[in-house]
Amino acid sequence: MKKLSLPIKILIGLVLGAVAGFIFKDKVAIIEPIGTVFLRLLRMTIVPLVFFSIVSGVSGFSDLSRMRKVGFTFIKYWAVSSLCAAAVGTLFASIIKPGVGITLPTTESMEINVDLVQSFVEWIPDNIFVSFTETNMIQIIIFAIFTGISIALLAGTKAGDIMNDVVQAASTLMGKMVSIVLKFAPYGVFALIANVTGTVGGLALVGIGKMLITQYIAYAFIIVVVYSIILKVFSGVNPVQHFRNVFPAMVMAFTTQSSSATIPVTMECTKNRAGVPEDIVNLITAPAATINMHAVSAEMPIYALFAAQIYGIQLSPIQFLQIVVLGVILAAGCAGVPGGGIMMSAILLEIMGLPYDIVPWIAGIYVLIDMPNTMLNVTGDTIGMVYTAHKLGELDREVFDAPKDFAKSE
Repeated sequence: MKKLSLPIKILIGLVLGAVAGFIFKDKVAIIEPIGTVFLRLLRMTIVPLVFFSIVSGVSGFSDLSRMRKVGFTFIKYWAVSSLCAAAVGTLFASIIKPGVGITLPTTESMEINVDLVQSFVEWIPDNIFVSFTETNMIQIIIFAIFTGISIALLAGTKAGDIMNDVVQAASTLMGKMVSIVLKFAPYGVFALIANVTGTVGGLALVGIGKMLITQYIAYAFIIVVVYSIILKVFSGVNPVQHFRNVFPAMVMAFTTQSSSATIPVTMECTKNRAGVPEDIVNLITAPAATINMHAVSAEMPIYALFAAQIYGIQLSPIQFLQIVVLGVILAAGCAGVPGGGIMMSAILLEIMGLPYDIVPWIAGIYVLIDMPNTMLNVTGDTIGMVYTAHKLGELDREVFDAPKDFAKSE
């Protein structure tokens, strides 16, 4: 019998935990420490994971130095499109309100008052060692971005090469550590969900369903509306034809749930079916698979608003803006390992000062999130390459518009 993947094991843990909670009710609280240990393991990896993931992602742009115009064109696309994706996630979470009506046993009504100017000022660390010891995540993220940019500017020098190797190795190390921690996830999810459903009952499952529906609707809106506008208005091509061109990559991403594993198909589709020049594809594909994650940009605000709605937190306009910006930043720093989005959700909740209660919910259904999530991420990469080629006047429209088999690569 084929070995079950980690996402499937986590999903099984979620289902079994829900069943155990319904059967044993509040008696199931005896296994709550198992879930607590899992959450502590997650917290243990958060600071080094987010720091090295963001530094390695940003410093990776040094590969675009030989074609600055290609890099800057794609970066502009990444920044604007990622902000749009994060705004879409925020919008639909605000409209659908998946967390409203979900009341957890430990829930207390909380209210956060934020001074607009002071909030931005405090994003900048004055002592990075204090930021690390106090786990001030937003300051750590800002420092990580500056570190990554500095390494990228040192590209080609001995110091730059050494530092790039160090942060890439550290990012790989943290990826391995996270993969070890996530092996415990099925048991932690089982214990946490069992405890929640044993005391709250069906409300937890209703909340999970509403959150999942919110994400699907947001993803569909990005594909149908946002991507179509970028392709038609800003790239001058037929959106339907583009989706036909890159359909093999979309299918590969959906089934493998890995942007990295899809890279060969992504490159073939954009070069041979979408008419993007080979050098542009070679320059952009790998960095795009690392930082250009529109689905993650959209899902992070949904998690934040979902938790805020559960706990009755009234968010200020500056906090909504902060959530959108964090969606983009965390998407860029999302580790390319199974469950990377789970870790980013924990980081987001840490930054926003929200409880971790929903993290096991996210982990439990992440296999259902990750399939459309990865497909959206990869599709956004291909659109970015078409946009870049169009802006530089290098898109081969004959290749792009040529009839294609809907599913076969050339």
